[in-house]
Amino acid sequence: MFEQTLLPSLQTARSRYADVLANLEEKELVWKLAPGSNSIGFLIRHIAEVEYRFCSMFFGRPVPDGVELATIGNVKDEGIYTDLSALHSFREASFAYLLESLASLPEEAWDAPCVAPIATLTPRQALGRLIYHNGYHAGQIGLIRKYGGNA
Repeated sequence: MFEQTLLPSLQTARSRYADVLANLEEKELVWKLAPGSNSIGFLIRHIAEVEYRFCSMFFGRPVPDGVELATIGNVKDEGIYTDLSALHSFREASFAYLLESLASLPEEAWDAPCVAPIATLTPRQALGRLIYHNGYHAGQIGLIRKYGGNA
């Protein structure tokens, strides 16, 4: 079910995110729009962590051992996400984990409400929210790359 109905939308949204990251240079990872705002590196890490978090809240799979969710909640960007290769690896691993989680979700579970700290949503609704979240922060990254710098 997922592969035929929802995967194309997710892939389209993800391709736009990939476009925003095209030709990203390591020096850009610390760029921000303003002092106190989040950097590109932080946002890339955050998007990936939220994918893992949604897997545990809505898609039936726990956060993998060893994966730390350090950018979720009331946290401040400390400028530590500066390794482009590591961020790309983490981003790719989280998306692969998300795809596996979605593909293995039983068809009858897609419309069953899941109570989570952020809301009670069905997995179908949660996927929509996750796509929105990804697009929101990908847009921020695009704006930072266009107008930002070392704020």
